[in-house]
Amino acid sequence: MIRIILVISISLFYSQSFAGSEAQISGYAPGAAGEYIEVYSQADPVSGFSSLIERVKVEDNEHFNIRVDCNELCWLRLRYGIYDLMVFVEKDASYETELPVFRELKVGEKLNPFFKYRLYHLKLDGNNINNNIRFIDSLYYDYTARITRGIYLGEQLSSRDSLVTSFEGQRDERWTGYSLKYFDCRHCLLEMVSEKRNTPSRDDIRLINMDFMPGMPAYTDLISQAFNGYLRRLSGSRDGAAIRDCINSAGPYSDIVDVIVPDGLLSNESLIEYVLLENLYNEYYKNYFRKESIAEIIEQMAGNASDDYNRKLAARITEKIYRLKPGNKPPGFSLENKDGEIYTLDSLSGKYSILVFGSATLPDTRAELDILNRWAGDYDEQLSVVVILLDEDFESSLEKIGAGKYDFIFLDGHGVAGLEDIYELKYLPAFYFLDRDMRLIESPAPFPSENLRRLVVPKL
Repeated sequence: MIRIILVISISLFYSQSFAGSEAQISGYAPGAAGEYIEVYSQADPVSGFSSLIERVKVEDNEHFNIRVDCNELCWLRLRYGIYDLMVFVEKDASYETELPVFRELKVGEKLNPFFKYRLYHLKLDGNNINNNIRFIDSLYYDYTARITRGIYLGEQLSSRDSLVTSFEGQRDERWTGYSLKYFDCRHCLLEMVSEKRNTPSRDDIRLINMDFMPGMPAYTDLISQAFNGYLRRLSGSRDGAAIRDCINSAGPYSDIVDVIVPDGLLSNESLIEYVLLENLYNEYYKNYFRKESIAEIIEQMAGNASDDYNRKLAARITEKIYRLKPGNKPPGFSLENKDGEIYTLDSLSGKYSILVFGSATLPDTRAELDILNRWAGDYDEQLSVVVILLDEDFESSLEKIGAGKYDFIFLDGHGVAGLEDIYELKYLPAFYFLDRDMRLIESPAPFPSENLRRLVVPKL
């Protein structure tokens, strides 16, 4: 079969994060001989983007060896069967570990939009920063669960304070640098959770503004908690008209910064930009500020933000916002039908199209296609229905879904790296409606059972 190639141009957000000396992780992967370990960069905490760095095959003796370029400090994720293993490494360092017993990701799990990989922090042999962080996080999540359970049960604040004090007592005098900053961020966030505070204390403010550390999960978690809905809160204040006008008019983002600084919570320029980006991105999917203006401001920041991390983050958010925006062309593809014929977006142009992502193993796909089939054929001179099946065995899936009874184009979407991510498939089936020039009209479109016909037919 001709190799399937996904055609899309995406800048590598972390392209420079791994330019440096090498880090090595090796060890034992029981039950995984011949399987692969995929190594990803840590997902950025705003857009969720993560890039594949390496794909390493486990040897016949169930051992593996991973080498990655690492600039000083690197957060990685090892995807291994049903697991996502978080790990923190330093440049020029070598680590030994034993992975959990391999369990293959089943087809149903791959196609289940609600499936979650089993995420935990990998334990490495020896005394290193990674294990310090692993210890801190295990304490933090335990204490957070106990505090939130106490809040739910109506326990007094004093009992929650004792847990925060207990957590503080776990600080290790031997910790320095990164480990200490990590602990302090977790401690501040635990205090905010315990006291149900949405705004930082004076100590929190000093810690937050001291260093800009967007690659540290403890730091970005603290920022997200402290500044969740920050722009909206400011816009609702006594002088909020100024910030609403700045955003809705898509003026220079520096004008928004000028409004933020007098608030007194933010003084670090890089952090101000980061908080602005995180808030604008979250607000884009709501209706409080003008979407078009938000997109323009973020696009400005992709070229003009003072911090290199923030410029890349703004570029990534801009790409994500525009990728599936109505009026734009969606990401291109080159996929085969059962006869080996290649279909691309360009080859489908000339008619309106309904693009469907689905699976023969999911009853909802067949049910929705049956509803669509009742009326789509009446407009076949003007409308194409293109069904991209994500099942592993294309021939079997065609038979299972009964493809012969539909006058649709069925394409093999299995094995196309990142297809689910770039089309942001949160559930299956998913429907997209495109015009004759292959520009999105509705993204995603309603299901046929939700009256997709009412959207499509007036356009034909």
